[in-house]
Amino acid sequence: MYLMRSILFLLTASIMLIAAPTRLVGVVLEAGSDRPVADVNILYMSGKKISSTDARGRFDIEVTSENTVLLVKKEGYDSLTVNVSEFPDFLDMVILVSTNVRDLGQSTVIGGENIVEWENVRHVELDKLEDAAGMRFDLTEHLSQMSGISGQKDFSSALFYDGSRAEEVIYHLGRLRVPNMRHLDVGFPGNLSVINPRVLNGIEAHDHYGSGPISQGLAASIQYLPAPVEGEDFGAKLSLGVTLQEIVVEGPFLFWDGFRFAFRRLDEAMLKNMGEKFFTEFKKRDSGSDEVVKSSDPFNLSAYDFFAALSGSDSLGNNWGLHLLYSTDKYIIRQDTSTLMSEVNSIDIIKGSQNYLVLGLDYNSKWGLSWNAGFVRQSLSDTLRDTTGFRANSVAESASFIDGFNFVQTTISVGAEKPFQGHILGSDLSTSLLFEHQIIEREYPDFNAVQKMKESGNILTGASRMRWLSQKQNMVLALGALADFSGHASPIASFDLERKLFSEEKSPWRLFGNAAWRADWTPVYQENDIDGILVKGASAKLGVGYRSKYLDVQTHGFGRYYVNPVLPQPKAYAHYTEQTDVDFAWVYGVQAKAEWKTSHHFSMGTNISSVYGEYELAGDRSLPWQANSRLDMVSHFRFYPRKDSLFSFILSHHAAWHRPLYYYKITPSAIEGGEEVYGTRRVDDIEDFTDLFRTDLRVNLDLPGKRAFFRNVRFYIEANNILANLDVPALRFLGGENARERSVVTQDNDSNHLNGYEIVPFMAKGMGLFVQFGVEGTFSI
Repeated sequence: MYLMRSILFLLTASIMLIAAPTRLVGVVLEAGSDRPVADVNILYMSGKKISSTDARGRFDIEVTSENTVLLVKKEGYDSLTVNVSEFPDFLDMVILVSTNVRDLGQSTVIGGENIVEWENVRHVELDKLEDAAGMRFDLTEHLSQMSGISGQKDFSSALFYDGSRAEEVIYHLGRLRVPNMRHLDVGFPGNLSVINPRVLNGIEAHDHYGSGPISQGLAASIQYLPAPVEGEDFGAKLSLGVTLQEIVVEGPFLFWDGFRFAFRRLDEAMLKNMGEKFFTEFKKRDSGSDEVVKSSDPFNLSAYDFFAALSGSDSLGNNWGLHLLYSTDKYIIRQDTSTLMSEVNSIDIIKGSQNYLVLGLDYNSKWGLSWNAGFVRQSLSDTLRDTTGFRANSVAESASFIDGFNFVQTTISVGAEKPFQGHILGSDLSTSLLFEHQIIEREYPDFNAVQKMKESGNILTGASRMRWLSQKQNMVLALGALADFSGHASPIASFDLERKLFSEEKSPWRLFGNAAWRADWTPVYQENDIDGILVKGASAKLGVGYRSKYLDVQTHGFGRYYVNPVLPQPKAYAHYTEQTDVDFAWVYGVQAKAEWKTSHHFSMGTNISSVYGEYELAGDRSLPWQANSRLDMVSHFRFYPRKDSLFSFILSHHAAWHRPLYYYKITPSAIEGGEEVYGTRRVDDIEDFTDLFRTDLRVNLDLPGKRAFFRNVRFYIEANNILANLDVPALRFLGGENARERSVVTQDNDSNHLNGYEIVPFMAKGMGLFVQFGVEGTFSI
């Protein structure tokens, strides 16, 4: 009898446990913008309504079981089915819904309705990028995995997109156009993006005017999407490493919904320690000598940045956000020119500073209208010196001076976007408008005085977008124009097509491509003045892809044509007038990307491209294109020894083969007959190329947990360029010293700088083996 009662009790308890409701807490966000969406209905599949999201997009509901399938619906958005059991944390759910007017995400077939299913392949969440690469310090490590990225400028955060030049890729923080901001861009591990990956939710690449911001330059827009500020609980992330220390704090804030604050600093002592042996000293090696190399104290460095964000909303469903970003760097780079290990002869070859200030405001109306305003200011300063004195009859301080400048660019912008309920030829309609006021100032020494140049420009860009969406294909046509208030104008247009191959509704094969006519406002230097011009060009791409749950493979070819390209500008004498006449430029190439998504034990990702192009110059001459590379390949391999392993191992490899170098023939400014004659320059290519081969290894130890305020902690150790000293020619592609262009030096055959000289790249030692380690922790209250 006792046994029967026990069995009955256990059965009753089990039934009660199974029947107990499951609590779900989370937020509904708009895919692509991460804006909270209010008044979203959450229903059972039967159609019975459970609840709706509040003004901040939040919901707190109870459902019958953890295996419940929900229906998420709101007018103006594609309906979505949600399988609750697929979420790892029921108290921190994030549901993305997609507007049915813009191509921002995925939808699904609901209740027999013929709703189309498309996924925005240009949107990549940051945790997906971490699948293969692990969490990296520099955001560029993540960007280099994305489709379209066809290479990285040597020892820089500058990226090429489908064969474009680095300066043609435009960056956006939210909807606000920002410079390609990076710390200590002097060619060693301190070079990392000012944009902190820990404050982002995802990244999107837009290479046509039919999606994303309309200020896409001549190549594409890389759009950083800040993570939503929910403000439900206080939380913090702390990272302490030998080179980088940072903290991220978030939580509720007064009458706003929430705040987020992030601060990072680079450790000067550790960066100097790493750089001293690998970046500034010549090869002071002698196999028969044990003499110690005397320290040259090659760096004085200072770098930090902070990011702050506030978000708010009202009961009507309107929401807004404010973000602030500031960074500052100061640096002095010294070059030891002595060949003796016991002696030091240091020259300050680079001395400079850079500051960035970004202030942005986003407002999103319940009725679909969204607008943004921003203030962006970048201030750059550099002084460049030669390693020897090349100016005859000059004092020692002036003999090695090459050039110097102070550059300030200020941009004030206002933009708006509006989807419409009407249709033209069956298409969904939306429009975007952007106004920018730019002020550019440059100071430099010439004619024994400080010269000043200033230019301002008012640029207006607008485009209308038409989108046709069906089960078989997704087409977007954008038509617009770009004009400044000085009389320059150009149309802009693009057509983008994504089509499923074969007849299956959910076929993993797809055909994609686009074509665009592009224009962008660019300042150029002419005769001691700055002029704003519109540079124009065309681009096209066509490819095929396969995408399944675990495998994503795609390849495409691309081409570009430039009507009036701006030739490469040197580090020194950028204000001199370029004497080389360029007729046009062209470039073509191919790219392949493969990603094997995270499984229990192994994941990988690789991005391979090859690019070739030329500037066509007057007189049947040509100049190699800046983004040329016979092969650029970035690969990541991540390994988990066991399904429940706390350890993970990430092996990364980067190869950039055969990139061009340029030199410049300089005719300096002079006073002739009492008149000032401004200097000129003429660009040409060097019969030499740079290569980059690098293999990195990173080990993570992740300790998850939810005790008190503790959430998780990660210990990491990262060894970069682990095969730098591999002296085997056949295995050179695995790693090496990677000589690269550190600065510029002069070359003068007749030792008379007054009648002209050449500015050539100063090739110094590249990145050797260096090790970083530290700990990262996440906390919540």
